[in-house]
Amino acid sequence: MKSAWNLIGMAFWLILLVYLVWMIHDMRARRLKLIVTTKKSFTWPNFGVSCAELVVFLLALWGMSYATFFQDVAKMDKNRITTSYSYKPLIIRYKNDRSDYVEVQNGSGRNPIQNYTYYVEGRKYQVDSLNATVVYGKSNLNLQAETYKWNKEWLDHLDSRYQHAWVATVTATYKKNWFNGIGLHAGRQANRFSLIRIPDRSFMKVK
Repeated sequence: MKSAWNLIGMAFWLILLVYLVWMIHDMRARRLKLIVTTKKSFTWPNFGVSCAELVVFLLALWGMSYATFFQDVAKMDKNRITTSYSYKPLIIRYKNDRSDYVEVQNGSGRNPIQNYTYYVEGRKYQVDSLNATVVYGKSNLNLQAETYKWNKEWLDHLDSRYQHAWVATVTATYKKNWFNGIGLHAGRQANRFSLIRIPDRSFMKVK
């Protein structure tokens, strides 16, 4: 577990499950009591109580589902997210025919994505085009990368220092607090995006 604050979210989900079991039992018990006492299986007051219990459950389920599964990190309060940046030089892979910094594997299907493979500090990394982009040429940013807040002066510095061959990664992490704990996110990674910079297209191998 990334943070003890997530125990709050686990407790809320458990309470919601217990409430669901209790609600089903209560609806059944009231109906049986109604049949025994009035010989009827339906009355409007009993139906109203059941509806009220169901509305409470659905509202709580919607709230917990939103907090756990459907929050938009891009629109989230900065007090809930911490952002960090890392910058590392790419390692070129020397080959007989042509050396490259990045290998691109094109996907297939109705919504194909690309997979990028590169090496940094002797380690192999693989990312997809949903969470990364490759930039080459004069500019070290493209439209997709500009969505994130980069220090452009530092990117220019990296171009000079590493000869236009580096990778910059921005990572957003949920802060460890009770509010993020409700959605079971405290301490967990919210988003990660890599900006892969190469001198020109000739250093990218497309398979």
